[in-house]
Amino acid sequence: MTVDKLTEWFLALCTGLAGICAFTVKRIWGRIDNLENQMVILERNLITREDLVQIQDTQKLILQSLLEHRATEKTDVHK
Repeated sequence: MTVDKLTEWFLALCTGLAGICAFTVKRIWGRIDNLENQMVILERNLITREDLVQIQDTQKLILQSLLEHRATEKTDVHK
């Protein structure tokens, strides 16, 4: 009878430990999945050096165009 009780307690203890381990692993993997999803979102919005070069080229073109327009305005006013 005592062996049966010890076996029951041992099985209950093993089941409890397995449940705690499963819960912990599930929470850890869930957090890792969330972090991976956040990284994907951040990588989509990440600006690279190539993007900056394109932006700078566009900015230079706009500035050059504005300066040329300003120069033509000054000559038109003095006429």
